[in-house]
Amino acid sequence: MRRIVHHELGEPARVLRVEDGPSTSLGPDQVRVRLSYAPIHPGDLHGVTGSPAFGTPATVASGGRVPGFEGAGVVSEVGPQVDPALGLKQGLRVAFFPASGAWSDEAAVPASSVVPLPDSIPDEVGAQMLINTITALTVIRAAHDSLPPDARTGVVALLTGAGSAVGRLIGKVLTERGVKVIRLVRSEASAAKLTGILPGSPVFATEVAGWKDRVRAAAEGAKIHVAIDSVGGRLLGDVADLLAERTGTVINFGSLGGETSDIRLFPPRSLTLKGVVLGSSMQQPPEQRKADIALAQRLAHEPGTLFEVAERYAPSRIAHAVAHVSQAGGAGVVLIDFSRN
Repeated sequence: MRRIVHHELGEPARVLRVEDGPSTSLGPDQVRVRLSYAPIHPGDLHGVTGSPAFGTPATVASGGRVPGFEGAGVVSEVGPQVDPALGLKQGLRVAFFPASGAWSDEAAVPASSVVPLPDSIPDEVGAQMLINTITALTVIRAAHDSLPPDARTGVVALLTGAGSAVGRLIGKVLTERGVKVIRLVRSEASAAKLTGILPGSPVFATEVAGWKDRVRAAAEGAKIHVAIDSVGGRLLGDVADLLAERTGTVINFGSLGGETSDIRLFPPRSLTLKGVVLGSSMQQPPEQRKADIALAQRLAHEPGTLFEVAERYAPSRIAHAVAHVSQAGGAGVVLIDFSRN
């Protein structure tokens, strides 16, 4: 078995390496998946570095830790206690989430985490569609719950990091649900690209002077009660300045800006900052997970670039792959391609 592993917390390009080892044992309620692709998400790299953005630091055992929580591939073995009603069998193409140790050419995955892939969804899309969509829907539910009861119609929402993989999905789903989304990206080039990919909702570049005035004009007098933020840093202070006093809430689920966040406006304006983590989605009832997966599959079938691939890297080029993920303003998801050396 070939895997990408780290034996200490630190900068990913320094501590990640490729190792060969024996296959992991298969639990009775697990399936073994021979991976074609596994994505590299920013959150994966937070786990490698031990960043506070990951939450509780990941435990690195004596044999090392293999990052990654989702991927796609082919079932190669089925545990004896896997429910036959799931239809999981050798040779079946699948995606999976959640599972640990996905940055490997094979992974032992809980059967309950496995989703069969139809021929119409390629592995490159299946490998990334679950985490990002479930994250987007978890954040959207938190945003809805934060709204005042009398402000849940005619909603105007502010969305930072709108060109990111999750940001695109959030913008798409909110627009489908009748929310007016004002999208923020860093550069004019990113704004032009996002407008071309997902037209309709306004997009403003925060590098352009006067962008906050443009946001206020786009709101057309409506109060902005909620902002969905994955950037943090100095931008968070600007976002706070745009929210409705006393009822404004920022739902934060990331720190793509990589800076200390400015929350000085929150107390005097009686604003709320709420963090959302993907782990909260694991407490959803089975019916909710089923609905979320169905939406992920529907979005995966849509034309366009909701699940854009930035680049594919062989495991041996993991240092280049993580450097690509860390580039500012990057679009699409970087994949580890286990069909290559």
